[in-house]
Amino acid sequence: MARTYTAEGRQVAYFFRGIFILSGLSLFFFTELKQIWWLFFVILFGSVIVAEILGTMWVRKRRNDKKGQKSSAPAKTTKATVQKASKESTGKPKIMTEQELLEADVRTLSGTDFEKLMELYYREQGYQVERIGGSGDHEVDLVLKGKEGYKIAVQCKRWKQDVGNDIVLRLKAGKQVHGCYDAWIVTTSNFTKAAREAAERLNIKLINGLILEDKLKKWKKERGGKMRTRSSTSRSGG
Repeated sequence: MARTYTAEGRQVAYFFRGIFILSGLSLFFFTELKQIWWLFFVILFGSVIVAEILGTMWVRKRRNDKKGQKSSAPAKTTKATVQKASKESTGKPKIMTEQELLEADVRTLSGTDFEKLMELYYREQGYQVERIGGSGDHEVDLVLKGKEGYKIAVQCKRWKQDVGNDIVLRLKAGKQVHGCYDAWIVTTSNFTKAAREAAERLNIKLINGLILEDKLKKWKKERGGKMRTRSSTSRSGG
């Protein structure tokens, strides 16, 4: 921005220099002043000096106006700014509680928090859940174990863009690595056509954002009802 103001100042100086020189020389040649020869040089040098002073004053005024705008502008405090400041002050990302996970918009969760939410969801659906995640997970975030004893490999994708067939193919290998019978992909977005075709061939279940939203909404509603029932039972028993 400093370069821009300097360039503006130069343009202002050039403008006034031209005006002063033209005016001064017109006055010099068309009046009796031309008899005083040294006034010619005074007009030239004087025009340059005065124009430079005006250009410098212009730059200084523009910079002062900019500083005034910055100092008077109210500081914007957003949720993201507060979260960032909290993270920087502690040096670690905030660990969300179970209640915060349940109340949060699933689309705003981090990848790790989304996995935690799905772990909680599947536990309450009656599965034993083992969290895998991390490097070398072979696209498997959770391993579910049902009452019958068979295992399901689950990949959780908290994405905005559609999930492609590369994820489907890698999950097929991950399912075998973790000794699972079935494989599911859960996402907050959707799946590409190629991903759906690959999943159909490989017998991998796909759960997109709309289906997931419906499942979570129903689960939270049932969970809230159970909590209220327990609370009322506890009060009546006391």
